[in-house]
This record gives sequence, structure tokens and C-alpha cells, in this order.
Amino acid sequence: MFKAEDFEIIDMHVHPIETAAQSISRFGSVKDADDFDAEMRRAGVSQYAGSVLQKGDPDDFKWIAHLNRIALRLRDRFPRYIPGIHVHGKFVEESCAELHAMKAEGVKLVGELVPYYLGTGAFDTPGMLTLFHEMAKLGMIANLHHVSREEAEILVREVPEMTFIFAHPGEAGAEWGVDQRMQFVAEHENIYMDISGTGLFRWDFISHFVEVCGAEKILFGSDMPVCNVGMNLYGTLFSRINREAMQLILAGNFKRIMGM
Repeated sequence: MFKAEDFEIIDMHVHPIETAAQSISRFGSVKDADDFDAEMRRAGVSQYAGSVLQKGDPDDFKWIAHLNRIALRLRDRFPRYIPGIHVHGKFVEESCAELHAMKAEGVKLVGELVPYYLGTGAFDTPGMLTLFHEMAKLGMIANLHHVSREEAEILVREVPEMTFIFAHPGEAGAEWGVDQRMQFVAEHENIYMDISGTGLFRWDFISHFVEVCGAEKILFGSDMPVCNVGMNLYGTLFSRINREAMQLILAGNFKRIMGM
């Protein structure tokens, strides 16, 4: 089995915190930003990326901007953190301005975007489609929470120039389950999948995913602190794939599409 110390590891799907109030873990909680960073180090992660999540007023863009400023503060404190930001489909003008402001700050990652949690609008709404076009113009990429089949088909049709990373492979047996989602990723050049959430705990999941999509379409993510970064990383390292594929999944693919 491969060892964590033999690889550069970028966990591209986390939700960091500044205070315990922002922790979305179900059991226990990381205490603060220092504790979160220490846990990522303890797991062997080189860098980590993602958005700050905390429920607020879904009809006030100020809350979205507030979460984004937390991400910038965390970036300034922890150089290993790569910030991800939020936008709001009901506030297109404000969100476009925010995208430009964040781009000027060197931010390239949008998301993970989680509409059900922040009330920011489904991915296929006119407002969000406008924002995805703007992201593409700015050379940004978006990590999207469990995209529906209808949303996925609209995104590849309406915003073919945009790079999307779908989060959470899902479970087998559903109409839009892991097999269908894998095939969708394989068929569309601009769609990638991060392996956070359901899927990885199934035996030989990543080996099968590599056969269907190719290692270049898969990115390591844990969804920490919702999910256990150590368990996800160990499960990835335990996969029966070659070193080159492992390097791509653990860091190479994210660095390539982010231009790092």
C-alpha cells in the first residue's frame, strides 16, 4: 500500500473554520482554525481547499460576502489553505462584482457551492448560469454539491467553456447514482469528480472509477469536517492503482486545472 509521506496531497474539498460556530461536523467539533489546520497536518495533507460554510440569511448577499472574507483571512493565516468562495444566484450583480474582487485577490476556486445549505439557488437557474459564464471568463473553476442529472445536462450545454468539479460520487442503485455520474464525467471533457462523501468506502471504488473515467478526471477531497479526512486519505492510498494515477488523484489533477 502507498504511504501518505510519499506523495504531495491536496484535499480540494474541505470546509475550514475560523471559530467553532462554523463547524458543520456531526460529531464533536474542531475548536478553531488552528485546530482544523492541525488535523489536516495530522492526516498528512500538504494543502487543502474549499469554502467556509455557515447558515445565515439567504436573502442577504452580505452573508455571502462575510463568508468569503473569512476564507481570505484564513488564507492569510494559513498558507497551506487555498480559499474557495461563494456566490448567490439571486444577487447576480453583487456576485459578479464579488468574483472580480476575489479574482484580484488571487482566488480561482468557487465552492464547494451548497445551494440547499445557503439558499443560493439551483445550479441551472438563470442567475447561476450567468455567474458560471462570468467565472469562465475569469478563468475560475467551480466545485458543486451533488449535481442532479438535469442540472448536469444543462451545465454542459449552456456553459461548455466552464470547468466543473462535481462533489460526492454517490451510491449505486439510484437513477442518477455513482455509475451514471461516472459515465457522465467520462463523456464530458470539462467535468471532473471529487471523491468526498459516499462512494469511497466501497471496495475497489477508485480502481473502477479510473477504468471508467481515467485517473485524470478524479480529485481527492474529504469534505472535512463533515467526513473524516484520515479515513478518506487512507482509503485512497489503499486503492489498487499505479503510482502515476495516485499522484494525479492526490494533487496533480487539481494543480493542473487550477494552473498551480
